[in-house]
Amino acid sequence: MKYTGRIVIVILLSLPFPLLSQTLEMAKILYKKGHYESAIGTFRENVKRRPNDASLNQWYGVCLYMTGSKEEAVPYLKKAAQKKIQEAYYYLGKIYYENYNFKAAAEQFELYREAIEKNGGDTRVAEMCIDMADRAAYMLERTETVTVIDSMVVDKAGFLRHYKLPPESCRLTYYTDIFKSDTLSSEGTLYENQRQDKLLYSRKAESGRYIIGERARLNEDEWSEEQPLQLLTRDSANYAYPFLMNDGLTLYYASDDDSLSIGGYDIFVTRKNLNTGAYLIPENVGMPFNSPFNDYMMAVDEINGVGWFVSDRYQPEGKVAIYLFIPNDTKEIYRLPESEVIPYARIVDMEKTWPQDADYTALLEKIYSIDTSKPQEPKEEFVFVVKPGLIYTNKEQFKSAKAKELFEKSVAVENEIAELNYELSRMRIKYGKAKDKTSVSASILKNEEYLLTLYPQPEKYRNMSRVAEIEYLSTQKR
Repeated sequence: MKYTGRIVIVILLSLPFPLLSQTLEMAKILYKKGHYESAIGTFRENVKRRPNDASLNQWYGVCLYMTGSKEEAVPYLKKAAQKKIQEAYYYLGKIYYENYNFKAAAEQFELYREAIEKNGGDTRVAEMCIDMADRAAYMLERTETVTVIDSMVVDKAGFLRHYKLPPESCRLTYYTDIFKSDTLSSEGTLYENQRQDKLLYSRKAESGRYIIGERARLNEDEWSEEQPLQLLTRDSANYAYPFLMNDGLTLYYASDDDSLSIGGYDIFVTRKNLNTGAYLIPENVGMPFNSPFNDYMMAVDEINGVGWFVSDRYQPEGKVAIYLFIPNDTKEIYRLPESEVIPYARIVDMEKTWPQDADYTALLEKIYSIDTSKPQEPKEEFVFVVKPGLIYTNKEQFKSAKAKELFEKSVAVENEIAELNYELSRMRIKYGKAKDKTSVSASILKNEEYLLTLYPQPEKYRNMSRVAEIEYLSTQKR
């Protein structure tokens, strides 16, 4: 019988806290451990009895914020901020920020920084928040006038299955669909070009962060060794969701690099330098594509003239919204007061982005009828975008003999790259087995150096071909 008391205590402790008569001290412990739902009831009752208690207002306000009642949290956090409770500034800033009130958010983050500095703390998080709010305010003023034609809310896991891009333009799938042994990279996406000889994908590296890699096809069942994409990256950030335009140069991807993004993942665009093979300084694509939340997987269907991207803005946990839009040839921005721009930046009402009397029913029916379940063999030899609205799919469509010759050179160099990659794979296997590795190593290094000179050439010839064809067509119109 002497153990009865202990047994009762154990049983009581195993019960959820709301079933017990929870004390304020218990609520504080739950709060510190992040159990906001369990603590919120006790803080609610206590703040009713002591409405002017700054700490209670702070704790209750944060609990409201963390459990989804963000607007309801504002008056309590304001009371705490009036009494100079440090964390109140931070959460008020976050609420303003998520509502696109970036200037008010920056003010709160500045007060947060000053409070931390006064207390001798580390101000780096506050400074990052200030920079992000300033960056978002700048982007809001430059929100692009984009026509958004449809959206759907789906589970984040597997969202890519809802993308409808023609198999003859490219294939989008998940990294683990092809590289099945890498179970850690389940969220990694994979892009395969129209010719089915090149892969771009994101996978989880040993560091635990996502990186973007590239492989070339060696034969029907074999790919070259991974080549990391030459992006300007930071070791502290993830790089994922790659998509390459048909020009072979323009790359979209997403990253949570907090020195460039405005919250979580943002979508970026960059172009390859033909001379070095590296990509240029990335550009944040801005609003409405990016938001204070996670935004990713920009893909453009150049055949049907539509684009896709994903966002978890204002979505429940585990859900994302997929948006379809009409890509612009040139970027134009809204020339409106800030309060009138915000609904467009947030994509509050898609139809308000449409031209007068526009009807996208037929286009949407066409898009959603695309069958991506069984990737088809390319019906065309290739997809070569000469200019917007002019796409060649076989060599006989070239009007300029010079343009055709340059295009054929690009194909020849691509074949040489694939053959050399295959040979290098064989040589590396040979190197691993060789007793005297010196001569094999020298051959590998020589071929690798030569391969680096080849990589920029296909796109260089394609661009030259494009220029030659456009010049020829323009002279024929005169």
